[in-house]
Amino acid sequence: MRGVPAWRRRRSIQHPSTVLALRANPPSPTRGEGKARRVATPLVTLVLSLLFLILPALSARAAMSIQEVTSSKGITAWLVEDYSVPLVAIRFVFDGGTTQDPAGKEGLVNLMSGLFDEGAGDLDSEAFQIKLDDVGAEMSFEAARDGTYGSMRMLAEQRDAAFDLLRLAVTEPRFDQAPIDRIRAQVLSGIIANELDPDTVAQRKWLEALYRAHPYARPDQGTRQSIATIAPKDLIAFHKANFARDGLHVAVVGAIDAETLKEKLDMVFGGLPEHQALSAVADVDPKLNQQLEVNYDQPQTSLQLAYPGVKRSAPDFFAAVLMNEILGGSAFTSRLFDEVREKRGLAYSVSSDLVDHQHANALAITTATRADRAGRRGDGQCVG
Repeated sequence: MRGVPAWRRRRSIQHPSTVLALRANPPSPTRGEGKARRVATPLVTLVLSLLFLILPALSARAAMSIQEVTSSKGITAWLVEDYSVPLVAIRFVFDGGTTQDPAGKEGLVNLMSGLFDEGAGDLDSEAFQIKLDDVGAEMSFEAARDGTYGSMRMLAEQRDAAFDLLRLAVTEPRFDQAPIDRIRAQVLSGIIANELDPDTVAQRKWLEALYRAHPYARPDQGTRQSIATIAPKDLIAFHKANFARDGLHVAVVGAIDAETLKEKLDMVFGGLPEHQALSAVADVDPKLNQQLEVNYDQPQTSLQLAYPGVKRSAPDFFAAVLMNEILGGSAFTSRLFDEVREKRGLAYSVSSDLVDHQHANALAITTATRADRAGRRGDGQCVG
């Protein structure tokens, strides 16, 4: 019996912090005006995340070259070619994410992201995972608010077989009933556990207060009722509408050259439809100027505040990034940390973060303290 993959373990027990509840996790493609900005930002995120996988090998290098590679079928990727270690890592995202969950079937994208290694093509769940083990590759998928992320890390000498398995997972997922029922049960156990967790309950109310009827207010995992309605035909329909080449962003790092990568891009993604069929999602301004309290008999009080954010396309965005770093973004040197912890000893930590979704943005501040000290730092649990 195979162990439970890390994705499933995280799904069942994750209780996100305020900032993680506001921010898609992993970071979603950020908001921008026009297709060019929408493409550039996810690729920057993907390249940076991949660089951390091989950072020790790259640290000795004086310069790094990022190549833009376009395949014969028009699939574009950013490539950092490096042979310091015999590994290749690919990370990609399809626009859409959990904001595309159909009404009444919330949690569909989250459920789908747990099924790509549960059988594809002619391989059922067990056969697919045996193949994955045989080639020594690691593959994972994650649902975020504005995108569905996938990644694979492989040995360079096994890249042909590994990329072929990734092709099957991306283009021919089986969505068999038995794996659906098993993964659904795991998600359901997480939902039930979260219903009893004060932090998660508070985050749910926080998002509902901020975003009201917008898809950002919905729980990514869905509800007990909504995930029970999801059938294989729903997963197949969503996959067909969402997994298409015009909404795809790719980054690759490792021991692979540009010409070989072009071939692999066409092999893995070339069989997908050309255009996505996404539902329109409106931009939303978080509803501020309100106070929200969620009372529990606990010795610690969490304080969470939201303020207007800055669009990435705004001319002063990078000035705002610097401001946030000074205010609370830097863990031990920020002004908030100095005032709240060092000078007053009111909290172990305090931080701020610029939250940049595709359809909303905000500045979030979060901290926690003893219940009898909460009033000394502001208005309590508040939205803005």
